[in-house]
Amino acid sequence: MSMAAFETFLTTHEAALRMSGFFALLIVFFVLEQALPRRHQSVSAAHYAGNLTIGALNIVLLRLVIPGGLVGVALWGAGGGLMGALSLPPWLAFIACLVLLDLTLYAQHRLFHKIDFLWRWHAPHHGDRDLNVASAVRFHPGEAVISMAVKAAAIWALGAPVAAVILFEVLLSGASLFNHANWSLGRGDAALRRLIVTPDMHRLHHSRAPHEALKNFGFFLSVWDRLFASYQDAAEAGHERLPLGLADAPDDGLRATLLQPFRRH
Repeated sequence: MSMAAFETFLTTHEAALRMSGFFALLIVFFVLEQALPRRHQSVSAAHYAGNLTIGALNIVLLRLVIPGGLVGVALWGAGGGLMGALSLPPWLAFIACLVLLDLTLYAQHRLFHKIDFLWRWHAPHHGDRDLNVASAVRFHPGEAVISMAVKAAAIWALGAPVAAVILFEVLLSGASLFNHANWSLGRGDAALRRLIVTPDMHRLHHSRAPHEALKNFGFFLSVWDRLFASYQDAAEAGHERLPLGLADAPDDGLRATLLQPFRRH
């Protein structure tokens, strides 16, 4: 398949790829959590529903903020930005933008932990004490809007191709479901993390221990944590006993999660 044909396929089937990919992986990883759990934890149906409700709210909100989504931003900036200035071959611009957008998310994630104002909006994600596949969409609407603005700026600055933006969003959604799920890959985890972020690698980032929560910021590619000295191989307490969530956020339900950024600190 030529690059042009591949781009046409992605743009033509964008909605189907997004929806079918998300729900298929959500179901697959939910089943794997039950069949091959990494940690023994009892998660109520209400907790799953609360996290998924937050995810649904974000979808609606972001469509209102940027009606055309990130694809609209890519169409607006087509032919410009860094890719336009470099005049790279289409296939190389496609790959470069996927890698650079992933780097952007890594940098954004570090800033959300470093800057107090940004942490206020990111903290609700870390308040989850039962990390599972539904935690993948548990991002406060305030964080979702800020993150959308960062990604939109990066896409415009890069002049990212529309097809790269579509695939990036599909990969981001799938990777989030994959690495938040409470399932055991066995020895496969160590092998996969040479390239991508795995559940064990990301779970350590959700540790209640502050020094561990400042490790393993990557979303998809694992290279950034190694390159920028933020990688930690294993949780000190072991994954079975690793305390998750935030000590100052004992209630991780839907209402408490949405109100958390507005509490006095």
